[in-house]
Amino acid sequence: MKNWLFLCALAALVGCGDDDGGGTDPGEDMGMVTTDMGGGGGDAFPNMSCADVEGTCLEIEDAATLVTEANLLDDGTTLVLAEATFELDNAVTIRANGISVVGQGMDETTLDYGTGTTQFNGLDVVGDNFRVEGLTLLDAPKDALRVEDSDGVIIRAIRTTWTNEGDSTNGAYGIYPVKSQNVLVENCEALNASDAGLYVGQSENVIVRNNLVRGNVAGLEIENTQFADVYDNVAEDNTGGIVVFDLPGNPIVGRDVRLRDNMIINNNRANFAPGGVVREIPPGTGTFAMASRRVEITGNTYMNNQTLDIAIISGLVVEGDTSAWELETASLVGMHEDLGLLPGSADGTVSKFRSENIVIANNSHSGSGMAASTANMLGQIVALQYGAGNTVDSVLYDGIGESSFDGEDIAGNSNDNRLCVGGNTGGTLGLINLEAAPGPILGGIEAPFGAFGCTELDGGPVAEVTIP
Repeated sequence: MKNWLFLCALAALVGCGDDDGGGTDPGEDMGMVTTDMGGGGGDAFPNMSCADVEGTCLEIEDAATLVTEANLLDDGTTLVLAEATFELDNAVTIRANGISVVGQGMDETTLDYGTGTTQFNGLDVVGDNFRVEGLTLLDAPKDALRVEDSDGVIIRAIRTTWTNEGDSTNGAYGIYPVKSQNVLVENCEALNASDAGLYVGQSENVIVRNNLVRGNVAGLEIENTQFADVYDNVAEDNTGGIVVFDLPGNPIVGRDVRLRDNMIINNNRANFAPGGVVREIPPGTGTFAMASRRVEITGNTYMNNQTLDIAIISGLVVEGDTSAWELETASLVGMHEDLGLLPGSADGTVSKFRSENIVIANNSHSGSGMAASTANMLGQIVALQYGAGNTVDSVLYDGIGESSFDGEDIAGNSNDNRLCVGGNTGGTLGLINLEAAPGPILGGIEAPFGAFGCTELDGGPVAEVTIP
């Protein structure tokens, strides 16, 4: 049935949703909609109308009314959008709390920003307890959906996309919650973004599940975020599939991220980013973790990523100035005291370029690492080190910060940064010494992986995500 997924997503507010990830689904507490599966508000509102909503509700049938009403919203209002294409030449801006924006389904309701001539976001939101579902955002000049400084965010069953595939002039981000808390993103599609299709950054307490990311530079990106559970997503035909990293200078130290049970396949798209960190992703990358800590990468299916499946790299690979990674301890946001961060060069500072305390286990690997890209520096390093015709290992570790490296014997290598691959018995490990130029490599390491044969994080498993 055409609209089953959308109707089920709406009905999740009253019990149809799936939450098997240990966290709690915030829909019931935050949502305002109670769906009557047999309801409807006429031809323009076949799946959802104000008759299905408790509280203040407005039915919107044209673009001018949408822009006007969005600018005048009172707290606690639901906007129900008609089955229609809304042609917009500027952002839809929301600055109120308790707002819901609900369409008739991602194939039925479209906000089309293709006529815009200036740079603006599509749907631009600052407000607690915000929910959006059941619509498509098309051809936004900047970010399609940007939600910032908000607590309690539900993004469900929406599509963000651009008409032209692989175009560096496409907007940077599709789905973009940033500097927010208690975020759920589920059952969405994020396509053709020139940076990341689905991005969560500088946020705390996040669940990202059951989404499709395709045709982007980075498919799904978790950046400078604490306590995120990312599962049952499909990342295919991106430059890089699912990535987790910290950037220098940001006061939120990323931690406790789970990447589990995702499909990360065929991510070989040419890199079309106009700039930024993602410009450095080699085509053919499944996952990388950079300047990250307390990360679990488990139970994922990796297939046909031509450069490599999983890379663990130091932040110094993209920013070699260690001072750029230093922060005053007093400026840090969120939990960090238990992380054992490196001290900075001055009293009262810490440094966070290390990737450390990472577990990789129970992933499946097939058909990857067969043709490492030479389109950028990182890909060139991998291709040079392994040589033509040789398969890149399932997990590649850059070795930066290790006290001992031995290119001939696994027993001569330290594991000071605690990379644990002992549970990833279906894959091989490669160690590369990037502190040399070019560094030697020790590849083809199989279980029990020497010092890297550990299977658990120091300090216990990644924390379960709970959303009030």
